[in-house]
Amino acid sequence: MTRQMPTRSASCSHCALNEVCFGGGVSGTDLFNIKTHAVSHLPSFMKGDSIFQQGDHFHNLYAIRAGMVKVYCEYGPCQERIQGFYLPGDIIGLEAIVQGAHTAHAVALDTTTVCALPYQNLASLQKQMPELLDQMVRLMSQEVQSSQVYASMLTQKNAEQRVAQFFVTMARKYQARGYEHMQFRLNILHRDLANYLNLTPETVSRILGKFHRQGWVSWKRREVHIGDMAALESCMAQVQC
Repeated sequence: MTRQMPTRSASCSHCALNEVCFGGGVSGTDLFNIKTHAVSHLPSFMKGDSIFQQGDHFHNLYAIRAGMVKVYCEYGPCQERIQGFYLPGDIIGLEAIVQGAHTAHAVALDTTTVCALPYQNLASLQKQMPELLDQMVRLMSQEVQSSQVYASMLTQKNAEQRVAQFFVTMARKYQARGYEHMQFRLNILHRDLANYLNLTPETVSRILGKFHRQGWVSWKRREVHIGDMAALESCMAQVQC
C-alpha cells in the first residue's frame, strides 16, 4: 500500500530543478502556465511506495523533486529486471506514452517527492507553447540516448567497466544538478545494482572491494565517496581495468 506524507507546494519558476527538468528553454511566464495548468504536487512517497505499477493506465508523467526512484519490469514470478535509478530533475513515465499504459514499476527508494504532469494538459499547452514541445522532444531523445548507452554497456563492457561507468554516471548526474558529486548518498541495494548491471551480487561485491582497496571509490552504509574519478573514467573506457 502506498503511504504518503503531507505535500509542500512549490512554484516551477522557483524550483531549483527547473533548469534540469525543463532545460532552461521555457520562459518564466510559460513556467507559470505549466505550474498552473499541468503540474500537481503530490504528497511525498515513503521508501518502498509505488509511484506507478506495470499495467497501470497512463495519465501522468512524473518529475522527481527529491529522493530516488527505481524503475523495473517484472517478467516472471519473483523476477525483475531493473531499468534505471532516477534522481531529482529526472522525468519518469515516458515509456507509457505509446501504449497508453505503464510497462514498468516505479518505486521510491527513500522519502521521495514528485510532481505529477497530466499528459493531456501538457499536450494542450504544447499548442500554445512551442518551447514546451521542444522540451518534450528533448526529454524523449534523452531517454532514447540513455537506453542506447545502457544497451552498449551491457554488450560491450566487462564487469569492472560496468561498475566504474555506473559510479561515473551517477556522479555526473549529481554534478549536473548542482549537488556534491564526489560524496553522495546512494540508497541502492548491492543486489539491485547487480541486477541493473546484469552481474551477480558476488561479482559486484568483489569489484567494489577491489575499487575500495585501490582508493577509487568506497560505498558503505549507503554513503558513496569517490576518491579517484580519473581512475574510474579510465577504467570505464578501457578493455581491462
